[in-house]
Amino acid sequence: MRGFFYSYFMKKLLLTLATVLSLCALGQQENWCGTDQKINSEIKKDPQIKEILYNGLYRAANTRSEFSKGIRATLQIPVVVHVLHDNGNGNISDAQIYDALHILNQDYNRLNEDTVDTRDVPLAPFKQYAASMDVEFKLAKLDPNGNCTNGIVRVDAPNQTYSADDDCKFTALGGSDAWPIDSYFNIWVVNNIESGGAGITLGYAQFPYWGSADTYGIVIRNDAFGTIETAQGTDGRTLTHEVGHCFGLPHIFDEGWGDPGCSTLDCSTSGDMSCDTPPQSSANWSCNPSWNSCTDVPTNDPYGIDVYDQIENYMSYNSCQNMFSLDQANIMSNNLATVTFLTDLVSASNIAATGVNDPDILCKADFTASQTEICSGTVVTFSDYTYHGPTAWTWSVSPGTEGIDFIFVGGTDANSQNVEIEFVSGGFYDISLMATDGVSSDTEVKTSYIQVLPTPNTLPFIERFEDYTSLGSTDQWTVFNPGNNNSFEIFTGFGHTGNKCIGIENFTQSGSNTDEVIGAPVDLSVVDTALNESVTMSFRYAYRKRNSSNDEWLKVFISQDCGATWAQRKTIHGSLLSPLIESASWQPANQTDWTTVHMTNVTMAYFVNNFLYKFEFEGSGGNNIYLDDINIYKGAPSDTIVGGVINDGDIADFGVYPNPTNNQLTVRFSTGLNMDVEIRVCDLAGKTIGREFVNAQSGTNLILMDVENYASGSYLIELIAGQTKKVSRLIKR
Repeated sequence: MRGFFYSYFMKKLLLTLATVLSLCALGQQENWCGTDQKINSEIKKDPQIKEILYNGLYRAANTRSEFSKGIRATLQIPVVVHVLHDNGNGNISDAQIYDALHILNQDYNRLNEDTVDTRDVPLAPFKQYAASMDVEFKLAKLDPNGNCTNGIVRVDAPNQTYSADDDCKFTALGGSDAWPIDSYFNIWVVNNIESGGAGITLGYAQFPYWGSADTYGIVIRNDAFGTIETAQGTDGRTLTHEVGHCFGLPHIFDEGWGDPGCSTLDCSTSGDMSCDTPPQSSANWSCNPSWNSCTDVPTNDPYGIDVYDQIENYMSYNSCQNMFSLDQANIMSNNLATVTFLTDLVSASNIAATGVNDPDILCKADFTASQTEICSGTVVTFSDYTYHGPTAWTWSVSPGTEGIDFIFVGGTDANSQNVEIEFVSGGFYDISLMATDGVSSDTEVKTSYIQVLPTPNTLPFIERFEDYTSLGSTDQWTVFNPGNNNSFEIFTGFGHTGNKCIGIENFTQSGSNTDEVIGAPVDLSVVDTALNESVTMSFRYAYRKRNSSNDEWLKVFISQDCGATWAQRKTIHGSLLSPLIESASWQPANQTDWTTVHMTNVTMAYFVNNFLYKFEFEGSGGNNIYLDDINIYKGAPSDTIVGGVINDGDIADFGVYPNPTNNQLTVRFSTGLNMDVEIRVCDLAGKTIGREFVNAQSGTNLILMDVENYASGSYLIELIAGQTKKVSRLIKR
């Protein structure tokens, strides 16, 4: 690793351009960017960081670069784009990536059409200070090993493409490792970004002055990347803004990590250190041409008078962005010329090593599928991503017979560039693509790439895992293990009802990990909504923390379209999952170690013949977790699930959470016996306005209730079991 180290603390830089502007139309003027907040947070932990950042910016701002002298040639910057998606959701096209880089190159070379909007009036004389950076961003054509590439890495990463942070930059965590930063400029494209509760984050970047080489680059939402397809209707300037940060620019309203926003200090040593960007008191989203947040005139200010805010600057939040200033271009150019890893990035030897100027010759066939785990009768779209310049294609599917096991549909056939195939018979299928440009050809084969799930199970569905030797020995369960570490598996000797259960040996793992197990389809189309029939899904889990700080998550998702989309229906984490601590590797010793969860929020939209469900566990160095007795059945009080007869008994540990709540409510209680339980939601006058019937099981029970449609106010939650009645007050926000 060479050069400066780069900032981990910048991982949650919050940007909003298009989204914030729409909010402004509603009169909301909130600051959605956390750059200064994150910097100042790190400075509080280590005050030396402020000096490092200040010195880096000062050096870049106060040196005349070759660019500023007018003698630097155009620089080329090799780019790699990591597309992190969820089984096709967010797997943006090559065309959208090309569009995003096209916008970037226009903006940095002042070729954007809206340069005519840069103001040139007495109180906003900015056109003469607008700069072209003379750089060209190009997708790499050779990877770090010298193999051909199109500069695009596609990773099915459902655990890293949502609420993304710097973990998405590591293959070991289910993301995609950065390519060497002295050879490639890394961009990670995700579905959405963790915001820390501060609103919608469109992207974040990392300054070149301090931090970790493993995380240098940009993370950006796919709907803010470019201007077409998923980013349709946006201006594409989020990427322009983020690259500015990566090359060393603060916001134009940046307070210099401690300096006041408005001041008469020397503009070359304070604020954003770009004297030709007038001081601005704070972020704003207005495009008012007479906006003027500061009346101070800094020392060495090139204008000599109080001028308006530079709302057209790319390092603002305004929607009328169209320029970098000369001083900003000087800062970026100096960093490209003096920060070692950036100098190596743009060197002639690296341009040759990354092949950005090599001719477009076909060297690799590649493709992706819109879905890989499907139900019978599902149509899958296969998209060709061959590079470079294919002219003919041949697709094949094995095993199976065309017209019987699979069918080309949508007007496509085996020689189309992109094909649609309907799969009929269950099982695993290999998919092959041979592509050619008339001179060169290549074949890509993806083994067992498509899994067609078995015939749906019928109601009532009961799963105790007693008949399996392993989860891989059955077509009833699919395990997803992106970290390639411990995953869901069969355990013998301590199941709740029988001898077996499934679980993850989480005790031996360190760091963060996310694992999923997906059940085979269940036919819920037999549920008659005309008779007000409902569905209950229940399961048992056993879990312990390893230490008091563990905050691990168990989530349940359901799907009405055979896994194309998932809806989260249950979340249990931290001390709600279990407050108990076991410092050694743990397994349940008796039935009281198990908690029963009853889900009554499988709504009628999911009463389809290919209903799917999955369990997701997010571990963070805690102890083991186990699942057993998964049941799906029509929900009537007289129905019983695995566990035996229903009797009356005492209720303990009764509580409701979260309280107050917005949408969902969990009722928690324990009982020593199996019993019928009724849960009522009553107004303060005692009128029943909602109820659920549950077959409670011995031990701890969790019942999830949907209260989203209830009016705000106070309610009573009543739990009735035989002669026992418990009452708790609930506040609905």
